[in-house]
Amino acid sequence: MVTVVSFLLDCALPMRRPARVATLAAVALLLSAGRALATEYPAWGDTGWIYASKAACCNEAIGIASRYSEEECANTGGMPSPFVGGAGQRGSCSWQWMQDAYGTMMNRCYGEASVWCDQ
Repeated sequence: MVTVVSFLLDCALPMRRPARVATLAAVALLLSAGRALATEYPAWGDTGWIYASKAACCNEAIGIASRYSEEECANTGGMPSPFVGGAGQRGSCSWQWMQDAYGTMMNRCYGEASVWCDQ
């Protein structure tokens, strides 16, 4: 790429500067056209009140958000890139807890996740 640029800018061909710049722009456009664009689609998930541990509740909420994000990517014609490795947290989670009439703990979790989408 550097040699093409220096050739176009410093060549001895009878080409005026505007023509060289236009040729350079066309080469740059052709080189960048093959790159795949990727973007993120953030989404949110709500479990509602469930009888589950905080960890299970958050995993479910993040999973819901991840599925919504993947669906949004697919709806735009992209290909979702799944989370790799399964280790670590894939999104964020906030939670609330309460006790039912029998004293059993219930959790409600709100998850957020963004899946990379290759366009």
